Amino acid sequence: MRRAIWIVSTLLLLANFAIVVLLTEFAMHPPRFRHDEDVALPAHNIAQSTDSTATLVSIRAPDGTALKAWWFWPHPGATRAVIVCHGIADSAMGSIGFAPLFLKNGYAVLVPESRGHGASQGFVSFGVQESGDIMQWLAWVKQQGPTTFYGLGESLGGAILLQSLAHGADFRAVIAESSYASFEEIADDRIGKTLGPVFAPLIVREAMLYARLRYHVDLSQASPAAAVAHSHVPILLIHGLADNETPPKHSQEMAKANPAIQLWLVPNAIHTGAYFADPKGFESRILSTFQPAP
Repeated sequence: MRRAIWIVSTLLLLANFAIVVLLTEFAMHPPRFRHDEDVALPAHNIAQSTDSTATLVSIRAPDGTALKAWWFWPHPGATRAVIVCHGIADSAMGSIGFAPLFLKNGYAVLVPESRGHGASQGFVSFGVQESGDIMQWLAWVKQQGPTTFYGLGESLGGAILLQSLAHGADFRAVIAESSYASFEEIADDRIGKTLGPVFAPLIVREAMLYARLRYHVDLSQASPAAAVAHSHVPILLIHGLADNETPPKHSQEMAKANPAIQLWLVPNAIHTGAYFADPKGFESRILSTFQPAP
């Protein structure tokens, strides 16, 4: 009996470890479905249709990680620029669709490919490192001429932009759609769908410990909610009421923490689906939030 108990216990521990490793590695190294060549043609088509140029640019983060982005520059130039950030397991391909809206309204547009995505190196840290990367991209954009900056991000991209505010990112305004309040909370939500609400927190905390030991990154620091709690930068949070991937409670939690935050809850919109649920309302709110510099 003791031997049987020992064998079962050992197998359970090994299974637990395997689940933790697989979940963590998949989260920090999502599959790359799109690459440079996939983005190039639509990027140049957008440039041609908006009388602008599209260029693949790169920088290197302080830790040596090579990062890529698509830079759209309108003719005859611009003093305002928008940084548009994509979601998890995506690339610039998922965000360049916003470029025409801004280019036609006189903005330059930068669409970075986040760490571990597209042509950028590194691994995903859910904003811990990526928020610092935004500071590097802001410095790069400033060298190109614009003097006023805005941020638009979806899901992970929105969470990264919000976290950059804690680093002093000087955005005039930030819009985040379907962002999570913290890594721990969204991980509990998503893992809980499979393993249940009782076991999910245990697996998530073990995964965070594994990430800290394996990658030397503390995922408990990935907290947009903490970053925006005392921010004075105008923020618009957009969340679909039919979002089953990141529940609306995440944006509601952040809006509650800072009364200055505006919250738009979109009926019938799924995850990052506000535009498709209400195209005119989406564009109107985006442009009214990104007011021209005085």
